[in-house]
Amino acid sequence: MNLKALFKSMLLRKFATGLLIFQLVLTIGLACNSLLLSIEANEKLARDVGFDMENVLVFQVRPTSEAFLDANFFLSVIDEDMAALNKLDVVETVSFTNQLPLMKGGNFHSIEDVNQPEDAPVERQFTGVPMYYVGEQFFELLGAQMQLGRDFTLDDNATHGYLENHEFEANIILTRSLAEALYPGESAVGKHTSEGRVIGVVSDIAIRPSSKYPHHGIFMYRNMARSQMRLMYMVKVTSGDIQKTKTAITEAIKQVHPEREIREILTMEEHHSDYFKESSSLATLFSLLTGMMLLVTMISCFAHAHFHVSKQKRLIGIRRALGARKKDVLIYVLSENWLVSGIAALLGVASVIAVNMLLAEVIVIPKPDVISYLSCVIIVFISGTAATWLPAWKTTKIAPVVATRTL
Repeated sequence: MNLKALFKSMLLRKFATGLLIFQLVLTIGLACNSLLLSIEANEKLARDVGFDMENVLVFQVRPTSEAFLDANFFLSVIDEDMAALNKLDVVETVSFTNQLPLMKGGNFHSIEDVNQPEDAPVERQFTGVPMYYVGEQFFELLGAQMQLGRDFTLDDNATHGYLENHEFEANIILTRSLAEALYPGESAVGKHTSEGRVIGVVSDIAIRPSSKYPHHGIFMYRNMARSQMRLMYMVKVTSGDIQKTKTAITEAIKQVHPEREIREILTMEEHHSDYFKESSSLATLFSLLTGMMLLVTMISCFAHAHFHVSKQKRLIGIRRALGARKKDVLIYVLSENWLVSGIAALLGVASVIAVNMLLAEVIVIPKPDVISYLSCVIIVFISGTAATWLPAWKTTKIAPVVATRTL
């Protein structure tokens, strides 16, 4: 392969060659960042959330009657709901909550030890901590393990205490990460905090994966019993026809009190997918754009090679007449594409970094690495070679006698 001759040939078509190199550089930049987004989205979906999602259904219930403005009436209906759901053959465990794991938005509180000086600022990681108001069997339903202390019992129910404005200290459970951060080097069980007395420490569960502190959470056994507040039921069911199970749950809730709106019943797997939908959708979008860009680039490589061959029939004819083999002609045509791809690979580093910096202004995206970059360069190189193969192969079919007639 004569590089000097190839460069001279490329210089004869500076504009077309430069445009192809520019297109390849952009394709590499887009492909590499699309690959990073896809890898990150798949990692998020595959990451352990710390709790069971199989056969767990969740749904929100909103009252549509003024009767629910009475907190005691609201609580009595919730008790009936729980009893009705527990009677269903397909139901194993039922609990309620004000919000779900894997959440965006919600109820947040600050937490600190009661002995913390009043004028001392609260550390950032202890402000805006998700606050869960849950039922007795919440952790059992999720399969989350109690690592220190104990789980909630009926005696820990703080609902009436708050409704009746009693002076009391609620019992709470913290996630392991929060407990260790709040009380480093010592057990949090028995400690008194601004949110209540710690009775247990539960294993970390995915609460806000996109947050700096994804596992920080506070849990209290309490039912808000307010019509304007969000109430969600979580139901662990036996395996079977999920659609029939959803219908049975809806009928059971409606039979207790019909004047309520039941939002869509989702499985925790669906809720999990919805939480990461933005990341996966963005990765899919960029993958489609990359695929289209790669297709256009392949068409350009094909056109560039076809034009190159059509303009150099005389030179190829001379080479064939002087004894060049079909293999030599094939490599000669392909080598120009390889050279263009090599130049694009060198310039593509700047493109990858530039696209990554632009995307980082609006979304969270990992930094490019050598492996992802080389993977995309190889994909572009193979695509370009495949697109150039047909014109190169057709060139080998030119007989020396036919080719020399153009002289």
